Amino acid sequence: MNQKSSRRDFIKKMGMGSLVVGFNLQSQSWASERDLLNSSPEAFAENFPVFDGELITDETSLTEAADDFGHIHQYVSRAILKPATYQDIVNMVTFANQHNVKIAVKGQGYSTNGETQTQGGVVIDMVSLAEVYDVHNQQITAQAGARWSELLATTVPQNLGLPIITDFIDLSVGGTIAVGGLGAQSYKHGCMADNICHLKVVTGNGRLLDCSPYQNSLLFHSMKAGLGQLGIIVEASFDLEPTPSTVRAYQLVYDNLEHYLNDNQRLLDEGVFEGIQGGAEPDPAGGWRYVMQLAKYFEPDTPPVDTELLDGLNFVPGAEVIQDLPYFTFLNRLAPVVEQLKAAGLWTLPHPWCPLLIPASKAHAFIQDTLANTPANDVAGPVLMSMQQRSAFSSLFFSVPEEEKFVYFSLMRTAIPPTPERVEQLTLANRSIYEGARELGGFQYPVGAIPMSSRDWKKHYHKKWFLLKLLKNWFDPNNLLGPMRGIFNR
Repeated sequence: MNQKSSRRDFIKKMGMGSLVVGFNLQSQSWASERDLLNSSPEAFAENFPVFDGELITDETSLTEAADDFGHIHQYVSRAILKPATYQDIVNMVTFANQHNVKIAVKGQGYSTNGETQTQGGVVIDMVSLAEVYDVHNQQITAQAGARWSELLATTVPQNLGLPIITDFIDLSVGGTIAVGGLGAQSYKHGCMADNICHLKVVTGNGRLLDCSPYQNSLLFHSMKAGLGQLGIIVEASFDLEPTPSTVRAYQLVYDNLEHYLNDNQRLLDEGVFEGIQGGAEPDPAGGWRYVMQLAKYFEPDTPPVDTELLDGLNFVPGAEVIQDLPYFTFLNRLAPVVEQLKAAGLWTLPHPWCPLLIPASKAHAFIQDTLANTPANDVAGPVLMSMQQRSAFSSLFFSVPEEEKFVYFSLMRTAIPPTPERVEQLTLANRSIYEGARELGGFQYPVGAIPMSSRDWKKHYHKKWFLLKLLKNWFDPNNLLGPMRGIFNR
């Protein structure tokens, strides 16, 4: 008896009707037992996999899932896989290769431009794989769907942590690694992807591989900040280091952009603070003012001397705010801000962000001009601005300017009113700003809503484009992964 007849007979015996058990080759859609019984067997794929997890195909669930934090695109997939095992992902990727089904990977859903959706493909929802394992030999391992807050809940009570942590700790481990992951400590330690010691990856051709600097090293380096183009991160391990008990947080106000950037560069060169970041905000008197946020780790018996640390800085005297915070409270410092945004109704509005990396020598003029031509109501969110150094970043496909120093400059826009027309207006403005940055040797940090063609991505990767294409052909030859970024259009 052939496989199709066997499956039909099994279903008749079980008397089921709604479980997804097949794939219709003609309609390229998933099929329930009832569909399989009521249609010709020849219409269905013979090699449909069995999943330990859940494959969701009902219209209501698919429609609800066709969204992300950006609230800009709503691409509806044909199915959502909530894997229970890594083998579930291997089985889905293998099947997708056989039938040309596109695959997107979703963590906590904080993408902003539809990257974790597919139009008619499959979304693999990694939240079902969110285990954080015990600390072992000063290392921590977590599944890709875990949040950083969950990882830190394991390490911080043991006085251990990561060299860098993303500012918003409710992001997923896998999603952050895929884009890079910036934080207050980036000027010293690069992005979060730079601080991985081991990965488990399901490649685009369906292989589950362990990789590290010493094993499958090319895949390891390519997955870090690789935008999910070569494989699906299912697990990551990190080296840990001792943490402080207390953080002194400084907030310094500047009324002059040049002073702000000059002080930022000086602090970067001195390296005394563990965290340096900041940004611009509307000045009540008109225009913009600038806020520097510094973090100094310490133990209570050896507190920092503020006058020594701040000596010679050109901030507005008397406007500074200095407070001591427990280490975890500092790491989770955005939690009250998020609650305020939710209470104000801004969290659920569209977020057409414009995050850029600008060469330091061009940053003052570029930022000044951009802010002068950006009304405050065209942002309605934070404007981030912090200097970084190229030598701290090592991930192969994390594109940064050629200069040793560059500035992370991001308009974290919220669309008000939240209409499609307003979103399009701001997105087109993002594109114009991006083109200006690119002419100066700048890049986008790919977590925003900047329209990009395959030609644009070729410029983004520049000298590494040929290598990325080669690796794509090697690890994802059918171009199934991460389709909505449009990096490879074939």
